[in-house]
Amino acid sequence: MTEDRLSRLGPLCAVLFFVLTMGGFAIGAAGGGASVTLGDSTAKVLKAYADPMGSGVWVGAYLTVISLAAFAVFVAWLFRSRRGPLSTAGMLAAATYVAMVLAASAVNFVLDYRAGHGMGSQTTLALFYLQEALFMLTWAASAAFLALAPVSGWLRYSARVLAGLCLVALAVPKAGWAQFPPTLFYVWMLVAGIVLARRRGIATSPVPQGGLA
Repeated sequence: MTEDRLSRLGPLCAVLFFVLTMGGFAIGAAGGGASVTLGDSTAKVLKAYADPMGSGVWVGAYLTVISLAAFAVFVAWLFRSRRGPLSTAGMLAAATYVAMVLAASAVNFVLDYRAGHGMGSQTTLALFYLQEALFMLTWAASAAFLALAPVSGWLRYSARVLAGLCLVALAVPKAGWAQFPPTLFYVWMLVAGIVLARRRGIATSPVPQGGLA
């Protein structure tokens, strides 16, 4: 991808990441996907995987995986001209986020595939808690990315506040509100993509020439 094309698509990929991720969640939920968290009882977890999953669950899962490509392009654009250990750490945090989402998705694929097909309760719970552990690691990775993201102004301050909230949620993952800060990460990506795209448009717009006709 050329520098000019990356410059045009970079911020828009953050918006695409949000759309694909939220779309994946919505389609998966509409298709009967399991909506359980670490704070739910084992009985609720087992019930959530007692029946086969609909096709919408798979469509939603695939959209979530595809969204990572958009996230990677945005990160490459965001750090394109940055150097130094902090930028390297930010890139590593983003790469860790992608890796953890893929790992959690892989475990989730197994759970969804085996749901309603005689999977034992111990196997179900083991896979579920493994998936949740990997999902929680995405909270830490997203917090590190937000803390190191090379943005300015209120985007920078909001990123750091959200990073702190994600780390607090990581400390109390069973709390009812713990799912909220990680969800706000997707919203921050949407807003950042829109704001950075507008800033780029203003920076590259031609300056009107004064003078008499």
